[in-house]
Amino acid sequence: MQQELGTSVQVDARALIADEDITHFREQGYVFPRLGLPADDAAWMRETIEKVFRDNTDWAGITRMPHIPLREGQEEGVKGGEDLFKIAIHPTLIAAASRLIGPNLIMWGGEIFAKPAGTGKRTPWHQDCYNPAVKAGPGRKLPQSAQIWIAVDDVDPENGSLSFVAGSGREGPIHHEQRKEMRDLLNFEVDTSGINEHRIVHSTMKSGHFSVHDLFVVHGANANISGRRRAGLTFHYMAAEDVYDRSFGSAIGSGRDKPAPLAQRPIWLVLGENQVPQNDFVTGHQNLGDLDDMAEKRRVEMNAVLG
Repeated sequence: MQQELGTSVQVDARALIADEDITHFREQGYVFPRLGLPADDAAWMRETIEKVFRDNTDWAGITRMPHIPLREGQEEGVKGGEDLFKIAIHPTLIAAASRLIGPNLIMWGGEIFAKPAGTGKRTPWHQDCYNPAVKAGPGRKLPQSAQIWIAVDDVDPENGSLSFVAGSGREGPIHHEQRKEMRDLLNFEVDTSGINEHRIVHSTMKSGHFSVHDLFVVHGANANISGRRRAGLTFHYMAAEDVYDRSFGSAIGSGRDKPAPLAQRPIWLVLGENQVPQNDFVTGHQNLGDLDDMAEKRRVEMNAVLG
């Protein structure tokens, strides 16, 4: 019988993210941590994702908030989301995010990006700050966020792995053009004439390894024209010195037919302490008490380990 995911909270954060990796993240907007998930936990993740794909038939493309179980009162989520939530609060991911953006962390979102073999759509060049709910906190120029992209399958440029424009977006948001057609995975894109092709970095990762990028680096992915599926699981962490602003409401253009209900999404404090009273950890938590308990238990454990 496979052991429970993440039973040990011991993690060497400096072995995961060295000081030079922090500098690279701040200057270039992305980093590839030196370690991935522990092997047993990576295997558990793959099994869990496969079960989610079997139980949720509309998995191709983007699945929003996969760490939320489909329960009464929830507008988003998947069957089996409670298991993926265990990955969202995995000690390795929390440790990586804390090294990059600080000791007070809020987990605020996630997706599965799944591109079937031969038919997976292109992901246009974009910034993740198209989500307008994450705002800079008092006295801060830009919000700090760590977007963790975990390879479920082995990924490389042939099957549409993530690519970054190194050093882009250092001044913050760039204008995106909105499209009416939905030929790609998203219906918006930055002006590609401003992309320096010599600065593009393609990722190659084994299953269970992950990249981390910030809200502002320009990134995208080619269509999957290979004979292999390309699936990635993402979770988003923000500094608790910043604000999850629920006043915006919903956001269109994120690859699904209906807008993303940003104002109603549940968020969790997973490390340290909340620094901004405006951050609301009650809205969107209907029938998620078990997840709340898991997140608080992990926060206390990780405070002891990383504090």
